[in-house]
Amino acid sequence: MLRALADCNNFYASCERVLDPSLRDVPIVVLSNNDGCVIARSAEAKALGIAMGAPYFEVRRTCEAHGVRIFSSNFAVYGEFSERVMAALTEQARDIEVYSVDEAFLGFPDMPAAEARALGLRIKEAVLRATGIPVSLGMGATKVLCKLANERAKSDRASGGVLVVPYDDAGREEFLRGVDSEDVWGVGPGLAARLRAHRIVSALDLAQADPAFVRRVAGVVGERLALELRGISCHDIVEDAGPRQSVMVSRSFGRPVSDAAELAEAVAAHAARGAEKLREDGLVAATVVVMLRTNRHRLDQEQYFADEAEPLDPPTDDARAICAAAGRAFARIRRDGYLYKKAGVLLQGLSSAAVVQPGLPGLGAPIDPQRDRLMKAVDALNHRLGRDAVRLASTGFERKWKGKSDLQSTPSLTDPERLPKAKDGPKPRIRFHE
Repeated sequence: MLRALADCNNFYASCERVLDPSLRDVPIVVLSNNDGCVIARSAEAKALGIAMGAPYFEVRRTCEAHGVRIFSSNFAVYGEFSERVMAALTEQARDIEVYSVDEAFLGFPDMPAAEARALGLRIKEAVLRATGIPVSLGMGATKVLCKLANERAKSDRASGGVLVVPYDDAGREEFLRGVDSEDVWGVGPGLAARLRAHRIVSALDLAQADPAFVRRVAGVVGERLALELRGISCHDIVEDAGPRQSVMVSRSFGRPVSDAAELAEAVAAHAARGAEKLREDGLVAATVVVMLRTNRHRLDQEQYFADEAEPLDPPTDDARAICAAAGRAFARIRRDGYLYKKAGVLLQGLSSAAVVQPGLPGLGAPIDPQRDRLMKAVDALNHRLGRDAVRLASTGFERKWKGKSDLQSTPSLTDPERLPKAKDGPKPRIRFHE
């Protein structure tokens, strides 16, 4: 099987450019939740030396001096773009594994390298035409080789954004020559240090090392990496990652929060969002866990960290029941006198909504037959009018606790109907591997 990795170029920055074409060739930086640090940069911003993960206050003057456009992250919009990119890729590949919000592994029948590159260029053009998002493709016999090829395709202009790793041993070894072992996907600093201690300093060294020796030095993970670099596949395309094991919704506040009503509102909002995610995937939860955190970086403030679980009987995806249970857990762990930085809700014990076991009479609350109709109506309205157009009152309206997003694109762009579409018809709901 021929494999490929399709990776969106500077994904969040590219989304902002699709929404505002005047930003073409303009340096762009996208900030994390609460406008804390840099999480995406356009090529022009990278050229200015702006580092990934740099705190915004450290790069602010550089951005102002060079006319860099700064955006608060808008994950609802980016998620919509991601779904459309994945839908466009699905139309092009025999097999697809959605690996992250901006990456997918593709599977094709074996074909000559020239045909593979021509196919990659057609896919690149099809995705750009359908979504406006540029992608690069690395193609080869294994996932690890695809990852290396993709990175090189992004920096090698002569490749046109598509690079195929040669199939023959000599060509593949030439491709690996000069690549540091720590640049191989899956090799972290610790593993790289162990490999260097045994004179394995490049990807070619790792590919040529005896697999049994690599296993003794670096375990099964290292052995599989060595085999993949040789062109022997150890990781198949996984189209179905299986059901979620949990759903987590957690956000930092835009300012320290101590007011009980504001904290309760944030917890309810996170619980309602978690319930929405359950319904998107056709799941129900048996337990809700509420978390509260102070700012661990403020050593001058009193610290408090607490988690509390509350059962859901019967398991449910009903936002009303989940918010009520989260409220009970929150009431048990909230303490006065602290400045809270973050709240979160974790939904556990997930199972299919199609096979919920009703409780015996007198044991647990009965299943409300009108629940599904109500939640479906709410979801349909929010899909048509925009997220949170219809919401529980307990989730709040002003939401003063929300994180900073002073530089976000126009909020109305979170309406799916305002976004470019890969094709007409209902959007596919794609869940990324966890």
